[in-house]
Amino acid sequence: MKGILVTGFALFAMFFGAGNLILPAMLGVNAGGSAWVAILGFLATGVLLPVAGMVAMATQRKGEKLFANRIGSGLGWTLTLLIFLSTGMLYAIPRIAAVSFEMAVAPLTGPSSTALITYTIIFFAAAAAVVLRPSRLIEVVGGWLTPVLLVLLVMLIVGSFTLDPQGHTATGAYAGNAFAAGVVEGYFTMDAIAALVFGTVITMSLAQRGFHGKQNMKATAMAGVIAGLLLALVYLGLVQVGQVGSGSNGAAVIAGIATAVFGRGGQVVFGLIAVLACFTTSVGLLSASTDYFNKLVPSVDRRLWLAIHLIVALPLSNLGLERILQVVAPLNQLLYPVTIVLILAALLDAVVPTRFFWAYRLPAWTAAVISVPVALVSTGAAVFAPVNNYLSMLPLGAEMMPWVVPSLVMFVVGYLADAFVVKADTVVAEYAY
Repeated sequence: MKGILVTGFALFAMFFGAGNLILPAMLGVNAGGSAWVAILGFLATGVLLPVAGMVAMATQRKGEKLFANRIGSGLGWTLTLLIFLSTGMLYAIPRIAAVSFEMAVAPLTGPSSTALITYTIIFFAAAAAVVLRPSRLIEVVGGWLTPVLLVLLVMLIVGSFTLDPQGHTATGAYAGNAFAAGVVEGYFTMDAIAALVFGTVITMSLAQRGFHGKQNMKATAMAGVIAGLLLALVYLGLVQVGQVGSGSNGAAVIAGIATAVFGRGGQVVFGLIAVLACFTTSVGLLSASTDYFNKLVPSVDRRLWLAIHLIVALPLSNLGLERILQVVAPLNQLLYPVTIVLILAALLDAVVPTRFFWAYRLPAWTAAVISVPVALVSTGAAVFAPVNNYLSMLPLGAEMMPWVVPSLVMFVVGYLADAFVVKADTVVAEYAY
C-alpha cells in the first residue's frame, strides 16, 4: 500500500501543472454564484476522465502494442504520436516552463528575456537530472516533492477562508450553461490526454515495485483513484480561492490571495506552489515522452531523445506564454473527443462480455471527423466562423461538443455489430497488430 500511495501522490503531481492551478481559481471568479455547478462539469473532464484514463490504461492486453490502436492502427498511431508531441516537446513542456516563469519569477524580475532564458535553462536542467534516474523518479516526485506541494496548497486554501467573498456574477458561457462551460474548461487541464501518457510511467514504476499482471492493473487503477481524489479536493479549494479573490487571470487571483493571507511573503509562497506544480508535471511528461520516442525509434538512445526534447522545448519556451497558449484551444478540441471515446469504450469493454471492435472504431472515427471543424472554429480565425453555424445544428453544438451525440449513436451501431456480426477471434487477432 505504501508503494501504491507514493505512486498515487506522484501521479497527482504529474497531473497537477500550471493549468490545474489557475483554471479552477479563475472558474471561481468567472462563474460567480454558479461556480459550484460549473465545478461539477470541470470535475467530470478534469478528474473523472483522467482517473478513467488510468483505469482504461490498466486494461491494456498482453501483446497489444499501443492502447490507442483499438480505434484502428492508423488512427491509433496518429493519435498517440500527436498526444506525445502535444504533451511533450512541442507544446506542454515549453508551456509549463513559460507559465512557471510568468507566475513565480516575472513578478520579481519583470518581463526580462535574459531572466526567462536563465530560468528555463535551470528548470530543464533540474528536470533532466530527475528523468535521467527513472528508477528514482516516482520516489522523488511522490515521496518528496508532492507532500511539499500539498502542504503549500492547503496553507493557501485554508487561509482563503479568512477572507470575505467578492460576490462575483457569472459571465460569458457560465451565465448560460454553467455545467457545460465547466466541462469544456476541464479540457484545458489536458489531464485525460495526459493519462494516456503517464500510464506507461506508472505501470513501469509499479512493476519495479513488484506489481505484475493483474496486480499491476489493480495497483495502476488504485493510484489513479488516489490522484483523482487529491485533484478533486484541491480543485474545490481553489474554487473557494477564486470566490474570495479577483483578477484578470488565475495567476493574478492566486497571487493576490497569497499576498492577502501571507503578507509580503505571499509571493514567495505562490512562487513555490507554481514552480513545484510545473516542475513535477514537466518531469513526468519528459520521462514519458522520451520513453515513447525511444520505443518508437530504439536505435536512438534514451539520453539522446531526452537531449532532443530539451533542445526543442528550450527555444519554444522562450517564445513567450501568449504565443504558446494560442495553440491550446484548437489542440484540445482536436484530441479530446477521440481520447474520451477511447477511454469510455475501454472501460465498457472491460465489463461487458462482448469483445469490442467496431464499438471502438465507429464512434472514434465519428468524433475525429467532427472535431476537425470544431478545432478550426476554436482558432478564432474569421475564415472559419461560418462553420460554427453548421456545427450548431448538431445537438450540443452551441456548447462546442457536437461530437457527443453522433459518437454515441455510432457506438451503439458498433456494439450491435460486435455482438452479432464480428467473431471474437477477429478481435483478438486485430489487437495483436
